[in-house]
Amino acid sequence: MTDLIPAAPGWYLKTDDDPALEPIVGWMPSTSADPDGTLNHILLPYITNGPGLPPSLVTNRTFRSSNWQAVYRPNHTPAND
Repeated sequence: MTDLIPAAPGWYLKTDDDPALEPIVGWMPSTSADPDGTLNHILLPYITNGPGLPPSLVTNRTFRSSNWQAVYRPNHTPAND
């Protein structure tokens, strides 16, 4: 298994159906097959799940099908849960 790469502060997962940004806590190196059949190295995000729960990996299939984006917002202040 690949080691988790900690995410720098300011990285968030943006979804189309939820205006709140989910903090990205780490990245997992992976590969992705593009439509032309080539393999590209990508980073898949781990996001927080709330107090007392381990982070979840956003899979490549979910990331693409949901039109999610990893965004860098260094000045964003997340809401306290």
